[in-house]
Amino acid sequence: MAKQKIDQLTVSYDKDSDVLYITEGKPREAIGEMMDDGVIVRRDSKTKEIIGFTIVDFTEHFSDAKPQHIPIKVHFSALQTAK
Repeated sequence: MAKQKIDQLTVSYDKDSDVLYITEGKPREAIGEMMDDGVIVRRDSKTKEIIGFTIVDFTEHFSDAKPQHIPIKVHFSALQTAK
């Protein structure tokens, strides 16, 4: 597996639409694939690599008032330490 440097991970929330966006790197053209649980996996339209996730109806998934962990898995072997 080739190592990939992740320059930036952006997380943003649209309160009006109740959607959480998680994006790796700079904005680029992507193809969305809807999963059964309301998560859209975004893939680079050319390389098909995963470049982000969109969680629709975010508060329905995480509606408790107490802080929670969001179950996002990252392959740390693909990350490089900044020097």
